[in-house]
Amino acid sequence: MSDMTTKVSGSNELVEDKLSFGKIFVYGTGNFASQLSWTMVSTYLTLFYTNVFGLATGSIAILFLVAKIWDGIFDPILGGIMERTHTRFGRFRPFMLIGAPLLVVFTVLTFTVPGFGSTEKLVYAYITYIGLSMSYSMVNVPYLALPAVMTRDSKTTNRLFAAQMLGMCIGMIALNYFTLPLINYLGHGVEKSGYQLTAAIYAVVSLPIFLLVFLTSREKVEIKKEDTIPAKEALKIIAKNRPLISTTIYTIISMVGMFGRLGVAVFFYIYVVKRMDLITLFMMMQTIVGMFVMPFAPRFIEKFGKKNTCIIAMIIQAIGMLMIFFGNPANIPLLIISHIVYGLGYISGPCGSGMTVDSINYADVELGGRADGTSFAIQVLATKFATAIGQALGVFLLGVFGYVAGPPGAISASVAQGINITANLFPAACFLLAIVPLFWYNLSDKKMEEIHAKIASRNVQA
Repeated sequence: MSDMTTKVSGSNELVEDKLSFGKIFVYGTGNFASQLSWTMVSTYLTLFYTNVFGLATGSIAILFLVAKIWDGIFDPILGGIMERTHTRFGRFRPFMLIGAPLLVVFTVLTFTVPGFGSTEKLVYAYITYIGLSMSYSMVNVPYLALPAVMTRDSKTTNRLFAAQMLGMCIGMIALNYFTLPLINYLGHGVEKSGYQLTAAIYAVVSLPIFLLVFLTSREKVEIKKEDTIPAKEALKIIAKNRPLISTTIYTIISMVGMFGRLGVAVFFYIYVVKRMDLITLFMMMQTIVGMFVMPFAPRFIEKFGKKNTCIIAMIIQAIGMLMIFFGNPANIPLLIISHIVYGLGYISGPCGSGMTVDSINYADVELGGRADGTSFAIQVLATKFATAIGQALGVFLLGVFGYVAGPPGAISASVAQGINITANLFPAACFLLAIVPLFWYNLSDKKMEEIHAKIASRNVQA
């Protein structure tokens, strides 16, 4: 199927087009490539830092928080720079071209154990982790922003975000399926070698995928230099953008639950379930379900709306977590069913980015300016901030409950219960709490139809 594009002149033009299945598919693979880095970090970095690298849990928690403070400075600046970049490749894609090689290099360096003393190793961890986080921003801020400039057709935008989330699910499944076996196989019993070589393989796979996304995801909605709003004005518009703020708060809270669980779930399977042979299955289960529900997400969203889809998903995911928390960890069928329930909540995957696009269009019409680069930078910052908060809180809670690295049978019943609380009850609370800011999101489908009509009318007049 060929692309059908309507070209118009002038700034902030409404370009409604249908992208081919191939281009939507290739765009989705970009998130598959991202997971080979970021899911590796969010799922295994805490375990790597404690059991292989040799950092104390307190040092890890501080590292994650310090890195996110720097992200709070770097990411909005990066978004502002992207908004003011005008090249023949567009505003966003050039940063992917620069950031992708850096991302794969820093992924390998982050999972490398240097032959330094304890202080030098901690400094090395700060440099590599912060470098990884900055590289991730350089790839994913423009990547997330691309659907807003590849098309202005809302259904096509939903399909792009659904493809992105499907790529995420497949990437998470592949990573969780292959990572531990690869670490054991490549390391020949030496974990530090296994982690480094596994990260290197993922880097080799991900780089050409990023380059393919760069080549095929063309920016068709252009903003002229003279229509670019000043950075100070962009921040004022964002500060007044109620839908964007509510979306950001929702993203942070829900992602704290999701990534907080990812960082400590493996501890639950090792020390509470005590089934090392099922770790890969449980780490993959909810994502496998998500992979099957994601193709239905655009239609589900069209029927119930983005806001209601998020609320339904948060309730479903909380129920899944509570089933695990209150269930018998030795009851494997119940655990599988619980993970399936949790995975059904992935139906809301495209909603966060979709609500961000709606918030940008709302600001364009109602607040007098379009700050798409900075808005998506804030969304990526929210995700990274949530990842760090989730990981830091997870590690902190493990320490509070008395966890000390050792064999599965070495922990007490109280520590096992603490791990259960950290891995399951805490995320459930986050998912339910994430519903609260959604009540402040006031962009209904009817409202967005009015906004799109105003944009169309303005562009016709131009």
